[in-house]
Amino acid sequence: MQTVATDELRTSELRDLLSELVTSTSRFTRLAASVSPTDHPRTWSRALSLLDEYGAIRVSEFARLDRCSQPSATALLRTLGDNGLVTRTSDPTDSRAVVVAISESGRTWLAESRRAIGDGLLQHLHRPDPAQLRRIVEGLDDLRSVLKNTAREEQS
Repeated sequence: MQTVATDELRTSELRDLLSELVTSTSRFTRLAASVSPTDHPRTWSRALSLLDEYGAIRVSEFARLDRCSQPSATALLRTLGDNGLVTRTSDPTDSRAVVVAISESGRTWLAESRRAIGDGLLQHLHRPDPAQLRRIVEGLDDLRSVLKNTAREEQS
């Protein structure tokens, strides 16, 4: 039988590990972008990745997910729209709201950006083990899925 102190220690250890995981993945993402041979803006990649994952969403929902202000989201999405990377349409349920979605050009741009990051990383990593990389990807996907489902349940 576990004691309260043991449970608190385990919770503390898990919290610290999760914090380290987020810090490490953030640092890895920044480093990966810095070795990429492309000059694609990271904010564009982040925004298009978000739209690729969540599909067509309102600007306000984009701002919430990206943790930015609505005016910042509006400006970024307008720039992406001006470059043909997203589509903007009126929300059929509220004509005052705008729904944005990644366009085919946006998907192509995002795929090229991701490939460039992979190319940049390959130049700096000597013979990475595909099985190890696959395990890391699968583990991160599992964690993201659990967190996404939990967050969705809490919102409903």
